[in-house]
Amino acid sequence: MGLPPLNPELVKLISALPQASSLDLYRIEFAIERLRNDPQRILAIRSRLHLGMVVCFFGWQDGAMHTGRIVVMRDRDVTIDDTTKRSRWSGVPYAALDLDEGSGDPDVEILDEVPRSPRTPKRFTREDFAVGDTVSFVDRYEQTCVGRIMRMNVKTATVECDNGAWRVSFGLLKHVVDL
Repeated sequence: MGLPPLNPELVKLISALPQASSLDLYRIEFAIERLRNDPQRILAIRSRLHLGMVVCFFGWQDGAMHTGRIVVMRDRDVTIDDTTKRSRWSGVPYAALDLDEGSGDPDVEILDEVPRSPRTPKRFTREDFAVGDTVSFVDRYEQTCVGRIMRMNVKTATVECDNGAWRVSFGLLKHVVDL
């Protein structure tokens, strides 16, 4: 599986990089890193992903594109099980994921494990949970929290996490499956 073709202007810029000074290269790296780690960019990518989704990604160890299933989503990166090499890639930055349709290998078809409709995904209710269930949710700082339901109220559940107890609406909770 090869890399998608680059923009001709970008190819010209990359070909000029060997003549740049080390300081200029460092400054370019700094600027790119800031852009790549911009929270708005990360949120835009994360909003298009879900656990179990099959994606194409760039492997930094070998500089090649791979296909795998997302098994963990963290603040700045994901863990992916490579479906062809039977290996696990940890710490894959969101920027390394190829979410553009039509790019990459034309023989690889990207499919979600569960077909998604254009409608809003199902929101869970109180009946979908029980005390002791392991759940996750995204807090107001866009951090994913994982914990156990300690108490259930009419509209919220009290979830005990590493960083304290949270009262969370059932519609914001997701089940976590321990393997």
